[in-house]
Amino acid sequence: MRELRNAARRGVRVRILIDDLYSVEEDRVLCDLAAMPNIEVRLFNPFVNLRANRFTRVIGAALQLARVDRRMHNKLFIADNAAAVMGGRNIADEYFMTSRTSNFVDLDLFVAGPAVRDLSHAFDNYWNSSLVVPIKRLVGPNPSIARAQEDFDQLMGDASPPPLDELPAPFQEFGTLPAEIAALHIRALTIAPAKVLADDPDKSRALDEPNFPTVTRSAIAMLGEAQHEAVIVSPYFVPGEQGMKMMRAARAQGGRIVLVTNSLASTDSPLAQAGYMRYRKDMLEAGVIIHELSPSQTRDRKRLGAFGSSSGSLHAKVITVDQSRVFIGSMNLDFRSAYENTEVGIIIESPEIAQRLIGLLDDGSFYNLRIGPNAEVQWVLGDEAEGKVYGSDPETSWLERLAPELLSPIIPESEL
Repeated sequence: MRELRNAARRGVRVRILIDDLYSVEEDRVLCDLAAMPNIEVRLFNPFVNLRANRFTRVIGAALQLARVDRRMHNKLFIADNAAAVMGGRNIADEYFMTSRTSNFVDLDLFVAGPAVRDLSHAFDNYWNSSLVVPIKRLVGPNPSIARAQEDFDQLMGDASPPPLDELPAPFQEFGTLPAEIAALHIRALTIAPAKVLADDPDKSRALDEPNFPTVTRSAIAMLGEAQHEAVIVSPYFVPGEQGMKMMRAARAQGGRIVLVTNSLASTDSPLAQAGYMRYRKDMLEAGVIIHELSPSQTRDRKRLGAFGSSSGSLHAKVITVDQSRVFIGSMNLDFRSAYENTEVGIIIESPEIAQRLIGLLDDGSFYNLRIGPNAEVQWVLGDEAEGKVYGSDPETSWLERLAPELLSPIIPESEL
């Protein structure tokens, strides 16, 4: 927040677009920012009434649930229309290794070149959408500049600088990028053809049209073109019957499918996990290779980040096809991303990037799943022959394992 304010003081035009679902109790600081010169703050599909807290918002939105169920899931940062950062990461403590309880394993893409102009166009399309409202229309007139600056400084007074990155060995080659940007001499980029994908801000109005373009449909089409191998990294994975049909067909033709996702112990969304667990055994029986993240191994091995005393949870969204094509973006392979949320992503034609991404995966931080001798799902930590074997979701209590079973029959897949 302070860096955005400081950029505006330097004369930078700052535009902040936030999905209103997670702006609870942030109206005050956002209004302070919006009152300052060179800063504009807008909200996507806002909660209009009773905005004070999450409980009152639900009450205020009771008669508009179909509308407020549509959320902007995009994650995008653009500077000077020259460079961009995109991927799966939200802006919150747990995405930057500063939460004391659980932090996310996430991944971003640094973009320069013509693709940035396409990303800027996508941002402008959202910024000017009828679904987007300036915050001052919802909260009332902005405070004076002097009062906003005083209030902002008070609210930000306890904010500490971000911690220095402690990069595990696999990521150290990427750790030079901040210094390279500062020196205006970037060496780490890979030149490759790229196609930007962005949902229409109001995509739900036209999803019945079979040829209506969406990020999910583009990603699925890329998967359908795989000849040998598809590696899917998705924290929430609900394939549905269509996805199962595609996977069975690919396996029947000898294709290799690898899924990297959360375990029940590592997920931050038990509801989404319940949807995934409906298909887990069927996928294993179809020959899909499944790796589920171990929160304790992620913390103890320190190969995917410096988690301190916190546990790890997967949040990256990546697809590689035939070790030559890559999708990176905000999209999960689930029904919410397909139908309710808007998403942004990019497809890159680059064997180099695809193989480097695959090389970042740390097998020791994941459970390998298999079908046991009695047709049960087993979790193996370590070597397939000598590793420790679990007969139920590891690192969970019986109550945590019971919850998805109770929720699964009553939660529609369209909401997962």
